[in-house]
Amino acid sequence: MDLQKGFLISVTLSLLFITLQMLEPFLGYLLGTVMVAFVLYPLQRRMAPRIGPRVSAFTLIIFTLLAAVIPLGLAVNAVVDDARGLSDNLNGTDFIKTDEIEGQISELTGREMDIDGEIDGFISNLASRAIGGAPQVIGIVTDLSIGLSISFFVLFYMLKDGKDFKAWLKETTPLPDHIQDKLYGKTYKTTWAVVKGHVLVAIAQGSMAGLGLMIAGIENYAFWTFVMILLAFIPMVGAFLVWGPASLYLFVTGRSAQGVFLAIWGAVAVGFTDNF
Repeated sequence: MDLQKGFLISVTLSLLFITLQMLEPFLGYLLGTVMVAFVLYPLQRRMAPRIGPRVSAFTLIIFTLLAAVIPLGLAVNAVVDDARGLSDNLNGTDFIKTDEIEGQISELTGREMDIDGEIDGFISNLASRAIGGAPQVIGIVTDLSIGLSISFFVLFYMLKDGKDFKAWLKETTPLPDHIQDKLYGKTYKTTWAVVKGHVLVAIAQGSMAGLGLMIAGIENYAFWTFVMILLAFIPMVGAFLVWGPASLYLFVTGRSAQGVFLAIWGAVAVGFTDNF
């Protein structure tokens, strides 16, 4: 290897390393973008011959944004309203009959508890942490803006040039075509399993549990539904962290029928979506 070629390889590897270091904080966005492109590409393949690859890719991105932003906006609005109502109820001490619960605990354990004081202390601590974490929030918003910008850029070109990119990979990869086809087929199945097994199941599980809360008469069910969708990504426990204590709360406050219903609903209906 001559000196000029060695220098060129060194510079290329250095630039590649620097690029990877710069993109490392946004690898999650890139992986998510690949999954979205995987879901949208069958539509792109049908639309591109009719309206052109650029227009079809741009159209799919716009419709995907609308499909995500509109329901998310409605959900956030419902969550904010429920969170505000939850805060008002906690301040008014009507949402949770603390005297009854404290009496039950005292009878069972012989210990006195001040639930209102514990809640007030928790909220005060949470507020102080939120104020102290303002700089981190700004950093998170900045990273989110950059990550989404990169995602939209990559998504557009993956949709527009996906076929050419796949052909280029097949040409440059030193593997027989039939082996590459098998690899692409397995990648397709694995990616779809991830989309189905995590994202869709989490949404279904949280929504099903939220429906149970609504039927059982739990207030602020939209807020708790949002929380359960996030918790559904946690293996083993998931949405149980909300509907389990909620059913117990119904028992303690004298609403045994609703508590039994919610417990059965969670074990059967929510459990079924977890195994879907």
